[in-house]
Amino acid sequence: MAVKVVIFDLFETLVSEFDAGHPSTTKVAQTLQLPVEDFQREYVNHRPARMTGQLDYAVSLHYIVRKLGGKSSESTIQTLAEHRQSAFTAHLRCIEPEILNMLNEITSSGIRIGLISNTDGSEVLDWANAPLARFFEVTIFSHAIGMVKPDPHIYQHACKNLGVAPSDCIFIGDGNSDELRGAAQVGMLPFCAAWFLRQHTDLLGADIVMRRAAGYPVLSHPSELTDRVRDICTAC
Repeated sequence: MAVKVVIFDLFETLVSEFDAGHPSTTKVAQTLQLPVEDFQREYVNHRPARMTGQLDYAVSLHYIVRKLGGKSSESTIQTLAEHRQSAFTAHLRCIEPEILNMLNEITSSGIRIGLISNTDGSEVLDWANAPLARFFEVTIFSHAIGMVKPDPHIYQHACKNLGVAPSDCIFIGDGNSDELRGAAQVGMLPFCAAWFLRQHTDLLGADIVMRRAAGYPVLSHPSELTDRVRDICTAC
């Protein structure tokens, strides 16, 4: 395989959402004075619409409040949305050195890189000012194009924008949203990024890496990716 491009997932691959400090769904439900389980169920149900840009975060909260008979004010919902956005904005400016070193090494070797992330938009509103942004030749956010991983079209869309075939690409992700299988099905070579998953086994479960990797190769540290890319390129 001649590697021309490495395509990354964003959350739990280059930065951990669990450390972002945004309001949890439990906290949001409590602030909206809604039953936590009912809110969480509706929030999950709204996820496809948020990830494909049909609903933004604040509008989603409005619909949920209305459906569950809540009385929360416009200002309360707006404050929650602003808190979420500001938390992600700050978090995306604090990238771990190991991640930046990995990206530097890959791009310095002549390999191009792209990004595919399932987002609702609020997480990446200030993406242009994030330290990660400068590395990526192509950035695909699901809410902006109306497609989500593992839809094969989102991977193909990235490849078209990069001017490469899927078989020229390695895909790196934590395995959420069945993204590794999606990458493999279009012809990419997928690897499971396990470094953030292993930091959060208390929340995700001790077997999270096994479940997310789903049989695909696992990378335990960002430096392993640079070694793997080097090995593949040498073999070519």
